[in-house]
Amino acid sequence: MRKIQLANTKEKISVLGQGTWGISRFFKDKDYYEQWKDSLRKGIQLGMTHIDTAEFYGWGKAEQVVGEVISEYDRDDLFITSKIFPIHFRKKSMKKAADKSLKRLNIEHFDLYLIHWPSFLISIEKQMNVLEDLLQNGKTRYIGVSNFSVEQFKKGQEYLKNTELINNQLSANLTEQEHLYESLPFYQKKNVIMTAYSPLGHKGYNDLEGALRKKLEQVAKNHNATIQQIAIAWLINHKNVITIPKAFHINHLKENARAAEIKLSNDEIKLLHSKPIESAQLITRFEESASSKTISVSPAE
Repeated sequence: MRKIQLANTKEKISVLGQGTWGISRFFKDKDYYEQWKDSLRKGIQLGMTHIDTAEFYGWGKAEQVVGEVISEYDRDDLFITSKIFPIHFRKKSMKKAADKSLKRLNIEHFDLYLIHWPSFLISIEKQMNVLEDLLQNGKTRYIGVSNFSVEQFKKGQEYLKNTELINNQLSANLTEQEHLYESLPFYQKKNVIMTAYSPLGHKGYNDLEGALRKKLEQVAKNHNATIQQIAIAWLINHKNVITIPKAFHINHLKENARAAEIKLSNDEIKLLHSKPIESAQLITRFEESASSKTISVSPAE
């Protein structure tokens, strides 16, 4: 799995992670959760060692499922991101929410902890104070935000005293390109990672029609790939962009993994853009992946 530098740290992160937004708490049987666990395991085996979750997903159920899976692996081989939902408007309740997430995940620290959404209930200053406290107390290695505008991101950074925000998680895909024009240039300049969620939109492009579909099919034919693979590859062929598609079915995981290795030409990338974009915003070559370690699995698997 291809990896890129994680902002201004010395660490590398896989360009393709695993999203867990679809894990539900309600009206699901045991087989449903076992299928999710099998998918997460397969994703890890395929190199998707970055797993993204949140306390909001299934109201904690997603974190619980992820926690049961990652306990089977060497913690150092994984990169775990979670997010705090903006229903907590006091510092004490925010810190308690972080502790509950860690308990559900059965880990001692997050690799990356994000504010899920900006909030009218609590100031950005207070949110940043809590994130920095969690960082200093060893509860997370890195901090970031999700769904913040560039101005909100800048404001958040101003309130931090001894660290930096390294990530903003935003909705971005072929039919929702606004953040690639409005936000990504800033994050590239500051060497911040932009995580694109919902990389296949909400219906996986199966109902996509018109000129965009024709262009997508043209590029897919060039690479003997599906339109979904090209849609994912298109995103991660931009500098500083990673993505976290969710995949309940193992065959989708395998398709996603192949997308990470597809190198599009600048002309192909620009063809799929709805507006002109500078070549400097695109990767010119794949960075070499960090040397991979063998994933350790307990006999319980």
